[in-house]
Amino acid sequence: MTVKKIFFVVFLVLMLSVTMTAKLVYWHTQEEESRQQVIAQIVESFTIETGIEVDVVAIEENEMFSRLAAASAAETLPDLIEAGAETILGLGADGLLDTAIPTRFIKNGGDFYNGATRFVITPAGDEYFAVPYHGWVQGIWYRKDWFEKAGLAEPTTWEAIMEAAKYSHDPQNGMYGIVLGKANDAYAEQVFTIFALSNGARIFDKEGNVIVNSPEMKEVLQFYKDLGEYSAPGHTYWQQARELFLAGKTPMMFYSTYIMDDLALAEIQTQYISNFDPELVENTEFAPMMTHSRSSSFGQVLSLAVIKSSENKLDVLKFLDFVFEPDNYIKYIHMAPGGMLPTRSSIAESEEFLNDPKGIYRRYGAEKIKAIIYGMENIEKFGYVEGRVFPEMGKISGAFTIGNGIVMMFDNDATPDQVLTFWREDIRKLIGR
Repeated sequence: MTVKKIFFVVFLVLMLSVTMTAKLVYWHTQEEESRQQVIAQIVESFTIETGIEVDVVAIEENEMFSRLAAASAAETLPDLIEAGAETILGLGADGLLDTAIPTRFIKNGGDFYNGATRFVITPAGDEYFAVPYHGWVQGIWYRKDWFEKAGLAEPTTWEAIMEAAKYSHDPQNGMYGIVLGKANDAYAEQVFTIFALSNGARIFDKEGNVIVNSPEMKEVLQFYKDLGEYSAPGHTYWQQARELFLAGKTPMMFYSTYIMDDLALAEIQTQYISNFDPELVENTEFAPMMTHSRSSSFGQVLSLAVIKSSENKLDVLKFLDFVFEPDNYIKYIHMAPGGMLPTRSSIAESEEFLNDPKGIYRRYGAEKIKAIIYGMENIEKFGYVEGRVFPEMGKISGAFTIGNGIVMMFDNDATPDQVLTFWREDIRKLIGR
């Protein structure tokens, strides 16, 4: 018997030896009602086909880590979760995740993008904490027509971003140069990260030493604070970014590819502004890369993770098989065309995927969509350094350390040095070094 067959037999015996309970419990972060309806349809089909019932719970993204921590203390953890890379890393670092099922699933799948799987790989590099489900790329969406008219360079460098923000900022007339993340939330960390990585500023070095209080990070904080003078006021986050951009009140916003349907569809756009602009999608360009001392791009991969304590692991495996079947998978990621990009090449290259029901991908064109998806191969995050994975980053993100420092800077006029001191002390408390 081959080693692979022996592994499979042992794995199956382990799965069959687990005591089954009545229902699978699945937590996800898709709060929108329309998405919950699609998920309910997929789950209902799964129950009809397998007889396995699933209790589905929607959790707000910023609350996922704290809700899981509370559930762990109460011994009421779900069987399966959908969560972002930081949450996955944090749970993995705490030993709460099963790695056997995801590792087997990814290796048997054979066509997961490397750029997606590297965000769920264990520090040892030989197993996976979760199965990459879908992802997005984030950058600056900007009014190409306004930039061209003003003779401004595309906002891919610090200098070009600052110049465009200064040029466009006219708050007395309701126009803001840019919208930055300035709240203690995940969005602020996401926006700040792309600036930091473009300057080579990191939280960990490749040996795992905490280097957050570096000269490079201080430079990033000072630039972010200076740029904030030309940003919309208040604790701005993704909602203000979207609404101001759609209303023509800012030429630049940081947003993920989730914004693509807002730009293209009247029924979506007019939920936030009065009049639909049919030319907005053609007049908007996407800059996924940022360059200062180096070039970087940012994105997220949401994955399906199996809780180690689950007593329904065989049913979980059946559920994973079901949701990754092409018809079910495409139905799921078509809930948010552009926002939910596939993590498997066979799906990304299929005509069924590019032919979304609302025709959004046709508005952008197949080549541009494929280029955006391929952008996932190049995204970076604080928790990954030169092939090393640092799951502790999940705890830092879960505590909103980055966002809390940014709020200090804008609300209390804290200096970059004061923010760095706060970050260093908070990180030491969170991870013990």
